[in-house]
Amino acid sequence: MNRTRILVADGLTVFRAAVRNVLAREKDFEVVEAATAADVLGVLARGPVDIALVDLGLPPSGALGTVALLRERCDAEVIVWSFKPDQETVFAAIRAGASGYLHKEISPSGLVRSLRGAARGEAPLSRELMALTIDALHSLEDRHRAREQAALLSAREREVLDHVARGARNKQIARALSISEFTVKRHIQNILHKLDLPSRQAAAALYNGAIAGAVDEERVLA
Repeated sequence: MNRTRILVADGLTVFRAAVRNVLAREKDFEVVEAATAADVLGVLARGPVDIALVDLGLPPSGALGTVALLRERCDAEVIVWSFKPDQETVFAAIRAGASGYLHKEISPSGLVRSLRGAARGEAPLSRELMALTIDALHSLEDRHRAREQAALLSAREREVLDHVARGARNKQIARALSISEFTVKRHIQNILHKLDLPSRQAAAALYNGAIAGAVDEERVLA
């Protein structure tokens, strides 16, 4: 049985132990720990991880730098979490490359479900936090700007972005659109360049929060 290797990065030993105890009950999970950003590098040196669960306040300077580092060094799905998420931190984590953002008051069963979803390529984000993200996006991008951005994308790029926004992987998108994975990758690179965004997660958040609505408006008016 293939096990999902999960990195729990948190400065509090007691909290890491609690999460480890929850995840140790699942036979398909393997847990490794890190107390600092330097420890994260040490874990990666010993082998890749599939999912990284990173505390927003990870020592010494917070999670965002570690998120960017993980995105550079491995293909792990990176999830940031904290006790008091707000618009700015949720949006900043996604822009840094996080696949999702969870509230630390999540139930043990909810955490397990979210991690299994992340292993399938889903973006774990509670309704509350998705609402915060969308609100933040709306505060940055008005409808006119969203229509301008949507107009930059070709019809095929919009199709690809729609699949990305629903959590599909490149292989799944290629199969759905009957194109190669290489072509999908090129489309995503073009999308990020045209929208001036750093990651596919940021593009998905922007699409769900603004562009999809603008595209729907255009279809109604056409």
